[in-house]
Amino acid sequence: MAGIYIHVPFCVSKCHYCDFFKTTNTEMLNGYLDALMEEFLHRKNSFDEDISTLYFGGGTPSLIPLPNYDAIFFRLKKLYQFLPDAEITIEANPDDLTSDYLMGLREIGFNRISIGIQSFHDDDLKRMGRRHTGKQARQSVMAASDAGFKNISLDLIYGLSWSGTEKFVENLKMLKDLPFQHLSAYHLTIEQGTNFYKLHRKGKLREMDEDESLKQYLLLCEFAQKAGMEHYEVSNFCLPGYISRHNSSYWDGTSYIGFGPGSHSFYGGSRYWNQSDLLNYIGKKFDLVREQELLTSINKFNELIMLGLRTKRGIDMSGVTSDFQNHFNTIVQKWVNKKSLYQEGSFLKCSEEGWFIVDAIIEDFFVDADL
Repeated sequence: MAGIYIHVPFCVSKCHYCDFFKTTNTEMLNGYLDALMEEFLHRKNSFDEDISTLYFGGGTPSLIPLPNYDAIFFRLKKLYQFLPDAEITIEANPDDLTSDYLMGLREIGFNRISIGIQSFHDDDLKRMGRRHTGKQARQSVMAASDAGFKNISLDLIYGLSWSGTEKFVENLKMLKDLPFQHLSAYHLTIEQGTNFYKLHRKGKLREMDEDESLKQYLLLCEFAQKAGMEHYEVSNFCLPGYISRHNSSYWDGTSYIGFGPGSHSFYGGSRYWNQSDLLNYIGKKFDLVREQELLTSINKFNELIMLGLRTKRGIDMSGVTSDFQNHFNTIVQKWVNKKSLYQEGSFLKCSEEGWFIVDAIIEDFFVDADL
């Protein structure tokens, strides 16, 4: 089984925290869609595994008109064998989700939707550069449910230094009345190249202090637990049976192929990616924008750590080769002593508090690829 990821690098406006590859020049959308259809044909012999997941991410995939999605599905199903229960997801902005658009998505074949709520507070949304309101956020979730979506995922951002924990708790309370099965919650990070990064450099935006961040994270975990949700990955929670199968394929090492500028692929022991170059992509210079990395033993060790520690399953320690065993054992003991990691059978896992600092733990394990 394998997955397909399609990157849609278009937004009406840029969110102040986002460093993903995208453009606000939506006049290039038709050229992108034409090139995308051509790339499907260009890569048709990449692999012949059955497709279990299809994911449209961005950017803002909900900017693509329904007739174009109809054409995309028609071509993909001519080229690949989709499993009958394939998970097919679209990321969407709340203000794009009219009833007609949602019904059209369902009729075309989408069975999962991920809605970028981020917050229900209008002042926070405005400060983040989001173009929807809290009211639109709530309405979009209800509309998706009314359109027949039975697998709805919501995105939330916490750790907003100007906003405070009280408003974050209000966000969690507002979730209680909404029909959704999956929650992705991300701590705000100030990424280089973003509007927030510029403000931070000028001293106009501070990061939330660690104690307050941890408090919000633990409140989030408590909310999810009381709602009957499983905390299956550091930033992801779901009701039983609603794990994101597509995202889980990244963590499990399943093959997947990416289409569109800035997309990544993994199959045959190698990683591939399209450069974030929209002009060359639209010019259909697919081989010019394609790059490849054959995974070395160091790459594989680092990925085992990076992907495994982010999941509830953890790292299967039997997968650590003898070359890295001494290094691995030393770092394990350090973080076990701090109660950030623990062993369960042959698996190494993060504690709840360990997940909060998982990036620092992963970095400690990493082996320099230049060695």
